[in-house]
Amino acid sequence: MKDDNLTPEQVLAALFKGLSRFDQMALLSRLEFTGGSMYRAWAASERNAKAREALLAAAQREDDSANLLKGMTTLKAACEKCAKPLPLDAAALTCSFQCTFCPDCAARMDNLCPNCSGELAARHAHG
Repeated sequence: MKDDNLTPEQVLAALFKGLSRFDQMALLSRLEFTGGSMYRAWAASERNAKAREALLAAAQREDDSANLLKGMTTLKAACEKCAKPLPLDAAALTCSFQCTFCPDCAARMDNLCPNCSGELAARHAHG
């Protein structure tokens, strides 16, 4: 499906169309990791030391962003407080960073994440 009339930005935007926010974040994480790899590859062949340094710094920023999004989209299968197993279809509560707690532990913590102080809400099925 190639359309020569689309800009690169439109092609990238099309990758995200119809995806949930969660799935968009997971996809962007993968793209950020790829971007970091590309910056490092360009740096490896860059003869100008300042340009090489700038490319490596950009690679690190891409990796940092990718790791943030990866953490926010990596589902956990156990309560972080009591270690109770929480299969992905089990009732669980999470914050924006996917810190995961069973309903009993979440209630004892007033539905506030002890790690980031974010609100704990019902974990949604992601697929």
